[in-house]
This record gives sequence, C-alpha cells and structure tokens, in this order.
Amino acid sequence: MKKAFKVMNELRSQNLLCDVTIVAEDMEIAAHRVVLAACSPYFHAMFTGEMSESRAKRIRIKEVDGWTLRILIDYIYTAEIQVTEENVQVLLPAAGLLQLQDVKRTCCEFLESQLHPVNCLGIRAFADMHACTDLLNKANTYAEQHFSDVVLSEEYLNLGVEQVCSLISSDKLTIASEEKVFEAVIAWVNHDKDVRQELMARLMEHVRLPLLSREYLVQRVEEEILVKNSSACKDYLIEAMKYHLLPTEQRALMKSTRTKLRTPASLPKLMMVVGGQAPKAIRSVECYDFKEERWHQVAELPSRRCRAGMVYMGGMVYAVGGFNGSLRVRTVDSYDPVKDQWTSVANMQDRRSTLGAAVLNGLLYAVGGFDGSTGLSSVEVYNLKTNEWFHVAPMNTRRSSVGVGVVGGKLYAVGGYDGASRQCLSSVECYDANTNEWSYVAEMSTRRSGAGVGVLNNLLYAVGGHDGPLVRKSVEVFNPVTCTWKQVADMNMCRRNAGVCAVNGLLYVVGGDDGSCNLSTVEYYNPTTDKWTVVSSCMSTGRSYAGVTVIDKPL
Repeated sequence: MKKAFKVMNELRSQNLLCDVTIVAEDMEIAAHRVVLAACSPYFHAMFTGEMSESRAKRIRIKEVDGWTLRILIDYIYTAEIQVTEENVQVLLPAAGLLQLQDVKRTCCEFLESQLHPVNCLGIRAFADMHACTDLLNKANTYAEQHFSDVVLSEEYLNLGVEQVCSLISSDKLTIASEEKVFEAVIAWVNHDKDVRQELMARLMEHVRLPLLSREYLVQRVEEEILVKNSSACKDYLIEAMKYHLLPTEQRALMKSTRTKLRTPASLPKLMMVVGGQAPKAIRSVECYDFKEERWHQVAELPSRRCRAGMVYMGGMVYAVGGFNGSLRVRTVDSYDPVKDQWTSVANMQDRRSTLGAAVLNGLLYAVGGFDGSTGLSSVEVYNLKTNEWFHVAPMNTRRSSVGVGVVGGKLYAVGGYDGASRQCLSSVECYDANTNEWSYVAEMSTRRSGAGVGVLNNLLYAVGGHDGPLVRKSVEVFNPVTCTWKQVADMNMCRRNAGVCAVNGLLYVVGGDDGSCNLSTVEYYNPTTDKWTVVSSCMSTGRSYAGVTVIDKPL
C-alpha cells in the first residue's frame, strides 16, 4: 500500500492520470478522485453521489484557503503532516470539513500539549467552536486547576460575563483561598469598569464569601467600592457575616451554593530543588515526587547558581540572581516543567545573591540580598507580560540572607543580615503594594539570618537560621491578624540557608547546613500535631543555599 501511494503521489506531481483539479483561492491542485475518495468521507460523498461535482473536472472549495488545502491533500497521499503553532488554527477546521479525523485528532493533541495559563481559555473556546469535546474538557480542567495564574491573563480579562460566571462557579477550582475568586472578579470588572460594574451582582452570586475569613470580609470585601455600590452585593456580604456569627454546628444548616466548599481534583505535586552549594555552586536540579516518595534529576541549570531566589509563577519556575562561584549575578533563568528545559529571561537591574523572592499580585519580587560589596535594601519587580524589571520602594533596613513570604496580600521580609551594623536581624517588615510602602511589624523573638521562610494556612513561618556562629533548630510563626509571633516545635536538626515550601497542609524544610556540613535531609512540620518528621528519602546531594519551590507535576 505504501509503495502504491508513493507511486500515485509521483504521478500526481507529474500531473499523470489525474482526473480532477481542486481549486481554492488562486491555487489549483491536480489529484486522483479515487485517492481522495478513499481517504476523505467528504470527497467520497462528493464523487459517488448525485451532485454535479461527481462528474466535474474542476471543483472549487470556498471554505478552505489554498495553502491549507495543499497540505491536507499532501497528507492524503503521504500520511505525513506537520502541525505547528502557526498552522493548527486553520488545519483543524479544514480537517473537520474534509472529515480527516486523524488530522483533527493530531491537531487536538498538539493544542493539548500547548496548554498554558495564558492560552487555555482561548484553546477552550476554539475547541468548543469546532466540536472537539475531549480537548474542550481538558482545556476546561486545565483552567480550573491553574485558576490563580489563568486569571492574570489577557484572555481572562477579555472573557464575556457568561464565561466568567461559568468559570468561577465551578466546584473544581484549585485555589489556596476563595480570596482568589473575589480578586479575579474585581480585576475583570475593573478591566472595563464603566460597562462591567453593572454586572457585579451576577458575578458575586458565584463568589463563596462565607468561606472567606472575617478579617478579609471586613478589611477587603466591605471596603471594595464595587461592593459598596451594589445593594445585591451588600446582601451577599451580610449573608457571609451571618455565617461567621453562627456556631460551627449550625453553619451546616445554612445551605447555599456559596457555603459549599470547592472540591478541586488536586494536581500531583513535585518539590523542585535548584542549584545550591555542595560545597561550591552547582547546576544540579532534582525533584521530589510526593506520591512516589522518591527523588529524580531533571534538566540542569544553564550555569552554576546558588544563593538564588526561587518562585513558581504562570506554570514556570524562575531562578533569580545568586552566586555562580565567582560573581554575584543579575541573570534570571526560567524552567518549563513540560519541556524540561531552561531559558533565560530579562536580567535584573542589580546583582543580588542571598535575596528573597516571592510572587505578589502576579508579579515577581526580588528583595534585598548582597551585591558583592554591600547588603541591599532595594527591591525590584519582574513583569512576566513585558519581560521587564523595575524598582519599587526600598526596605527600611539592608537585608542579605533574607527570607520572604506573602500572606493576606502583603509581602513580608524576615530577618537577614545587616552588613552596615554587622548584625543578624530579628526585625521584620511588610510591603503594601497599594501604597508602595514598607513598614515594620512585630520582631521575632530571636535574631535569624538565613532563616527558611514559608507560608502555611495564612501564617508566616521562620525556620532555623543563625545568629553569628549559633545555628538554630527553633521555629516561630507570625499571625498577621494579631501581629504576633509564637514559638512552635523545634526541627529535628539545626539548619540555616535551607529551602522551605508548603504543600498538602505540611511545611517542608529542605537541605541547608548545620554550621559544619551541608545537609541532604528533608523534614516536614504538621501544624495539627505540632511535630516535625524526617522524610525517609534524602536528596542525592547535600546542599545549602538551594532554591526550593513546589510545582504541578507535568502530565
């Protein structure tokens, strides 16, 4: 069969034995009826039916452009086709028209492989338009599972109100808190406020306000001007306040869609440990699979890097600044977990090692650090959409070896080392992006430089660190509502310069050093039992100053 089709394609290229010419736009393609009919039900019906085309020598197809039609007729003869970002949007509908189901399926598989927070809503709409049910469901699930990143995209801001309602009403949204849904609604309305503010009540019907904390309802929701201007929105707020006034056992009786917990299908997670000192700066990257309870290597960094900032944003991992073994660097590398490859993005404006990095309102913040000669108080911010860095207000104190975390929409910088006074710090300051101001909050009970900082259940943890030669195993936790610190259980071992991340209700601390050697061990804290447990599986390499983050496991 292969040989026969190869010969037929050669005959076609020489215009031999061809008995039909397919015309699209200004392109004419000679072909054999029997070959087209054998592979395409569309042509089969055309050539064997009672229509006039069954005998015509020239057939015009208006719905497909000439370039696309040539690719599909080439496919009919060769069974080969190259689907790309450039051609998939014209190939898929054309393949649907000609009923080339294998091509349509290949296009859908290609689009599925391209799903990303910035394009999944567009792919979902495209799949719906062309009746690709499987792709539609997968794009919808992807949007639900990456909701926090999807709502930062232009596609989300340009949705119609029905599509926004459909998305935010889903039980399957994967979100850390209902705050994300409320903020997403406000962002969508503000994108075209004059037209959209009339739609607030329709949207707020789907925001589960009773699931928000009392503090957030009072401090954020009640103060939102869009809520104040709508009597229906005020009713939803009153409903939420009433819910909080009820004793816990009576809340179950107050049944509405807004009091129902969302039940996301949780994505499997990986803990990613990037670079570090072992004992020099290294390129190695390894991941811990929580489900399989094992470590595996992934693509190495493009160059050696330790003391970098590390975040997961928009489905990508960013390694920010750090030390390459000889220089403090401004470079930033971005890792795509699906492709397992690193690429470079825009450099920071300042060289920074031992900096803190965090994501606030969809922007990447690089906080403090050390430039090779002095500790830094400066802060700069990366905008993923424009691939640009810009400075915001500096901290009140120079902080290298600083830990950062985001709680309640504020960025906290914890402890660190002030090179000017040569002191490890117990002070903590908080950044408000709305006012572009840093302010001090309550100090920790102890000085901590190189502490691991993580956020779990809206609380900020400061783990280990050191004060001069003394490496700590103690841990304290900050409650932003009461603005107080309290001690919790000590770790099993002293650690400084360790990575910290939260996943599945537990706080993980990774590697670091104990003052004499680098550690390959990992332990986690359970806030319910106030206990630390050592993970049985160690990293392949003992490393301190590594970047650590949690990512969704690539499908």
